[in-house]
Amino acid sequence: MLHNKLWLYKEIPQEDIDRVSSNAGISRFLAKIFISRGMEDKESIKKFLNPSLDMLYDPFLLKDMQKAVDRIILAIERKEKIVIYGDYDVDGITSTSVLYNFLKSRNADVDYYIPDRIDEGYGLTAGTVEKVCAMNASLVITVDCGITAIDEVNYINNRKIDVIVTDHHECKEILPDAHAVISPCRPDSQYPFSYLAGVGVVFKLVHAICIAMGLGTEYLNYLDLVALGTVADVVPLVDENRVIVSCGLDKVRNTANIGLKKLVENCNPNSKPITSWMIGYVMAPRINAAGRMGDARRAVRLFTTEDETEASDIVLQLNDENRLRQDMEAEILNEAISIIDADESYMKEKVLVVAGEGWHHGVIGIVASRITEKYHRPCLLFSKEGDIAKGSGRSIDSFDLFEALTHCQDLIDRFGGHEQAAGLTVPADNLPAFRKKINEYADSILNDEDLMPQIEIDVRIDKDDLNRDNIIELDALAPFGAGNPAPVFVYRDLKIGNIRTVGDNRHLKLKLQDEEHLFDAIGFNMGDKADVLRTGDMVDAACTLEINTWNSIDTIQMNLRDLRFGSETAIKEQYYLNLDRCMEMRESAEAGIFNESCDSILQRVKPISRKEFIDLAGSQQNMVIIANTLETVLYIESLLKKISVDIKKVLEICYTIFYNIDVSKIYALINPEPDTLDFSKIDNVVFCGRWVKDSYMKSIIGRIDKSGIYFLDDELIDNIYSDELIPDRRDMVAVYQYVKANCRNNKLVDSLLMLSRRISNSYKINMNSFKLKRSLEIFDELKLMEYREIGGERISLLVADNGKKKTNLENSKSYRYLQQLKAKLKEA
Repeated sequence: MLHNKLWLYKEIPQEDIDRVSSNAGISRFLAKIFISRGMEDKESIKKFLNPSLDMLYDPFLLKDMQKAVDRIILAIERKEKIVIYGDYDVDGITSTSVLYNFLKSRNADVDYYIPDRIDEGYGLTAGTVEKVCAMNASLVITVDCGITAIDEVNYINNRKIDVIVTDHHECKEILPDAHAVISPCRPDSQYPFSYLAGVGVVFKLVHAICIAMGLGTEYLNYLDLVALGTVADVVPLVDENRVIVSCGLDKVRNTANIGLKKLVENCNPNSKPITSWMIGYVMAPRINAAGRMGDARRAVRLFTTEDETEASDIVLQLNDENRLRQDMEAEILNEAISIIDADESYMKEKVLVVAGEGWHHGVIGIVASRITEKYHRPCLLFSKEGDIAKGSGRSIDSFDLFEALTHCQDLIDRFGGHEQAAGLTVPADNLPAFRKKINEYADSILNDEDLMPQIEIDVRIDKDDLNRDNIIELDALAPFGAGNPAPVFVYRDLKIGNIRTVGDNRHLKLKLQDEEHLFDAIGFNMGDKADVLRTGDMVDAACTLEINTWNSIDTIQMNLRDLRFGSETAIKEQYYLNLDRCMEMRESAEAGIFNESCDSILQRVKPISRKEFIDLAGSQQNMVIIANTLETVLYIESLLKKISVDIKKVLEICYTIFYNIDVSKIYALINPEPDTLDFSKIDNVVFCGRWVKDSYMKSIIGRIDKSGIYFLDDELIDNIYSDELIPDRRDMVAVYQYVKANCRNNKLVDSLLMLSRRISNSYKINMNSFKLKRSLEIFDELKLMEYREIGGERISLLVADNGKKKTNLENSKSYRYLQQLKAKLKEA
């Protein structure tokens, strides 16, 4: 938030919006969203807006489906014992429940086995297959697991028990030697859609059996549980999954399943519309709590019982365990963050491998997700118990976690999963080697841009778009989830009118203003950013849109996904962050301040007036403006905005370096690095404003081998404000007091930008990242704290324990030099 996130969006031509709107018979507002998502033809849009059951694919297109159906029907007819082997997450629980309920309805002799998450782990294992074989079954059907269980399936086969594998996880090179292996992900699959959840594969199996047995649409009786498991497993809600969830949500609202009905009543006491969000964030965590905190079989009993009292009791148990899970999650998350922040080597690694003693196995997967979200790096979190470490991993879009684990499999006992999530077991002694090897692999795959969090934005909006009709129309795009997220909009140049936190300071509540229009905005889990924002700040908001109802009053609300500073504030903050990269402030004060030898500096430079500057900007030649001070940049931006219509060019601000030159733009280059400059393709170079040092300006002029060098002589460009650049004693006291009060174990990790704004707001002083860095360097010199840059804009501060001993700032050479420089700047 406010930095280090890449916003991805493209402006959409009006003619494209009009064309799609007219052809598809939809509003221009919806047309913009469809275009941004690459969907422009009439038929595709029509299918998307009208998902129906006749869009489901033939289940027999799945490899081995006929073999599986024949074997299951034979088992039903012969009254053979069938055991369903499931998994302890929502997908595995719903998969087990759907198949169990269906086979029970066919009077099959059926039982199920759900492994214990902590004692037995995921999938078929050496320990669990023996227990399954002891259940006297002649047919074992795996659901949501089994695709990598080569040895375990062989073991069951040797016991003269047939195995049918149904799964949706990534396959290894060799498939299990089962009677049938049903998976849309197997290498030889020709099924049209490969992103079914485990319960989706079970649904196709039940559908196929219904076709074979002439049972009509009986398979649709289970669509509520199938939708539940599909949403909870975070598979893309497109194509067949969109049909399953769209139609399944209607069945959830009016479910005949006793356990699901009790769960809905408990999670939704006010009878709000059942949405994919409610399933994913309210209902699914309670179901998952069964396996995370205890026996997952209870969740299967919830969805298979015909006893309302039993169902109600189980729902209450799951509520209690979900609260316990939340407490454990917070505790482990804080421990993991402390480990990462205390070890600076983590900031140099692309994959975070973190281990703790006795962390609850059922919770580490959620915590890994939180860590990945916070640091935008793949994370593998391990719980060490004796000589074994059981782990759970989560990843980012650009890193295939399953492939990475395959690369490291010589150090792993067992693993399974897919691109974005995985579980694994590693000998504890192998963890250092594993951490090193997976990071070596990541270094070969990922670059720095991959580690920058991205927000995909659909459409830019303004005040005219924010009306009730448009927001209600967005419901046509639901259900939302992976692959079909709620549309994200960008609204630019909003003024912050009010800042507060709600929900025990966890959430951020803002009033945002565009001229006379006021809008409410909520930022969930953004409460910690309240102390870096200021009333009057101009911001751009990335958000979803919703109708918020409070006390029977409906209001339009922005649900914030991110904030970044608006153009003027962003220029200021970026200026300060880049200023010290290009100027050596530690040179002697006697080396010269601006204008000390103006004639020698400008002997190759032609002064021009403001009118001549405007004429030059409007010419067919390209132009780069070079400036050293913030006031110059803001003045030039203001000047060019006034004339941009006449000259038909836009200003692009660059820091330290520029790349491709576009004649339709004017470039303002702030604090350039002389050694990186190439002016060979530049027609005109215009220096503007004051310069802190003539030597800096000379070094840039020396890189220019052309006659088109100018200096804008404009009295309206302000002088250098030393108070903006050089900290005084009051500033230094505020910095030291804030850092000491807010460090943890004498250590504080933050970014210069965020820390400077927090100090500013706390002490009501003018602090920026440039002044803050000067202050920290002085404290480092005086050994009051250790200051280090640890990557990107992040810094590490270690406060020294000096007791009550006082330190004189004048003992710092840097402090004395800065005060001398400040005096000379004011004198000039």
